[in-house]
Amino acid sequence: MYRKPRPSEGASILNLDSLMDILSCLVGVMLFLVIYTVLELGSASYEVSVPTPRDRPVDSRRVLVITNDGTVRGLDSTQPVSDLVAGLRTVAGVDLDQILRDANQSPPTDQHFQYLLDIDRDAAVADPNVREFDVEVREIPGEVGDSIHQLDTGSFDELLSTLDPRFAWIEFAVDVESLEVFRRARDIAEGRGFATRWGPLDIEFPVRFDLGSGSDGPSPRGILSKPQR
Repeated sequence: MYRKPRPSEGASILNLDSLMDILSCLVGVMLFLVIYTVLELGSASYEVSVPTPRDRPVDSRRVLVITNDGTVRGLDSTQPVSDLVAGLRTVAGVDLDQILRDANQSPPTDQHFQYLLDIDRDAAVADPNVREFDVEVREIPGEVGDSIHQLDTGSFDELLSTLDPRFAWIEFAVDVESLEVFRRARDIAEGRGFATRWGPLDIEFPVRFDLGSGSDGPSPRGILSKPQR
């Protein structure tokens, strides 16, 4: 006659052998997946795109882009300065104030700025026989720059369309409120092949730059404070 064996008093009511078998199988499957993934990653090839700054073309000119108050404005002074000094002649005995009045009678402008001629007063004080000229740049009232949503179709797009990246590069003057629009504008410029650079900006118009420095206009470092009158 068969009699069911009685469990010993110290034996556990739960049998964990089946649970341990399941856990062992799961661990084995996980180890297999990890090893397979490592082998696949080791044999895979990747293409990584890393943006690198372009070198400025040799003998190229700089074009300044003012990026402040969340907008972008190109300050390309090449043609306005050429127009401003085209008829400039200094003759001994001629009243300099009259020369300036003649030069500034119809000052050249672009979409955002007006350009006027002035005497470098500091140079005149240092040496009365030396006559050096400054260019004063004034904002045109009511003419605002491109917002981040206008960069592809606005004046910034028109400016880039007139430039050749082989002969011009872009320098951005950026204030703290315009980092987002600056990054977008820089991406557009670099996407068209332009070398770029940027500098911090805390600007108050009008700004001045030395006419003898060429037609590149002011630099961000040269317009960090209001010009002396």
